[in-house]
Amino acid sequence: MANDAIFKLLERNEDIFKDREILLTGDLLDNALLTFIKYAKKAVVVADNYVTFKAMAAMVGKSVSDECEQCIEYKHLKLIFGTDEYAKKQFDSVDTLVVVLSKNKNQTVRILNSYKEKLKAGSFIYTVGSNDGGAKSADTLLKVAGPVRKVDLARKCTLFKAIYENDFSTYKKPENINVEVGSFEAQLKQDPNVFSTGKLDNGTALLLESMVDVIPQGNALDLACGCGVVGIFLSKLGFKNVTSTDVSACALSLTKENAKLNNIDDLYTVPSDMLSNLKEYSLIAVNPPFHIGLDTSTAPTVSMILDAPKHLKEGGAMYLVANAHLGYEKIINDAFGNVQIMKRTPSFIVYKALKNTK
Repeated sequence: MANDAIFKLLERNEDIFKDREILLTGDLLDNALLTFIKYAKKAVVVADNYVTFKAMAAMVGKSVSDECEQCIEYKHLKLIFGTDEYAKKQFDSVDTLVVVLSKNKNQTVRILNSYKEKLKAGSFIYTVGSNDGGAKSADTLLKVAGPVRKVDLARKCTLFKAIYENDFSTYKKPENINVEVGSFEAQLKQDPNVFSTGKLDNGTALLLESMVDVIPQGNALDLACGCGVVGIFLSKLGFKNVTSTDVSACALSLTKENAKLNNIDDLYTVPSDMLSNLKEYSLIAVNPPFHIGLDTSTAPTVSMILDAPKHLKEGGAMYLVANAHLGYEKIINDAFGNVQIMKRTPSFIVYKALKNTK
C-alpha cells in the first residue's frame, strides 16, 4: 500500500487521535488510514483520491456515486471526496489537523492555509510522511503556526506536531497560464494538487499536436484529465460530446473551472479510476500518470491499455502519450494490433491505436 509506512508510524502514535476532533487529509492513498478515526470524538476525512474514498466508504458499509464532490456520514465520521472549499462547507471546527504529506510542498502549504480557519485556538497540527517527500523538514512549514516538535521517526517517515497559536498566510495561488498549440489557444487556472503546475507539460503539448488534424466524430474521452486542457482542446476541435475523467477531486474541479474560463459549456466531468465504469467512445486521449504518491508504477497504465479496446467504438482511436523509456509499444500492439507512432521526441512518444472494424 502506498501509505503503509505512514500507517505503521501513526499506528504506534494512535494516541494523537484519542478523544480529539480530527480532520485527516492530504495524500491519502491507503484506506486503512480510516481505522484511526475510531479513537476520535469526531472525525472528518477529506480524500482527493476517488479510489481511496470509495474504499474508505466500503469500510463503513457505504456506497459512492459518480458525483465529483460528495460527503458520506457514518456515526461520528464525515467522509468527504472533494476540494478544500467544498469540504469546509461540510463541517464545523476541529481541534486536530493531521496532514499526510505528498512530495508537493505547495500542496501542503495550501492545505495548512485552507484549513486553518477550521482550527480552534490551541489546536494541534500534525504532519506525517516519507522523508523522501519532505517530511523530515516539514517543521519549516509548521513553525509559522506556533511551537513545533518532532513526535516520532520510523520506517523513513517523520511525524511532527505544532500547536496552533499564530495566524499565518503563506500560500500564494498560482497564476493562470496561456497555452498555444497550433491554432488552439486556452487560458488555464492552475492548482498545486494537479500535475504540472505553472506550464503545460511537454507530453501533453505533444499529444495535442498529434491530434490537430483529427476529424471530430462521435464522442470523446479525456482520460486522466488533470487541468482539463485535453478535453477543452477536443471540444474546440469540434467534438460535441466530451467527457473528462480523473481520480482526483481537485483535477475534476479545476477542469470545470477551466472549461468555464474558455467558454466550454458541454464538457462532462466524472470521477473514475482509469476506465473503470466508463462506456464506449469514438476517441480516447490520455497522458497516463505513473506516479502513485512517491512511488512510480506502470501497472495501472498497462491495465488501462489492455482494457481500452472494450471502451472504443468500432473504428475508434486511442491517442496515448508516454515517457519514451516506459516502453508501452509492445503492450499497445498486443492489445490493438494496429498502432502508429504519431510523434516522437527523445523524451516522449505519442501512440495512435485503432480498434479495427469488424
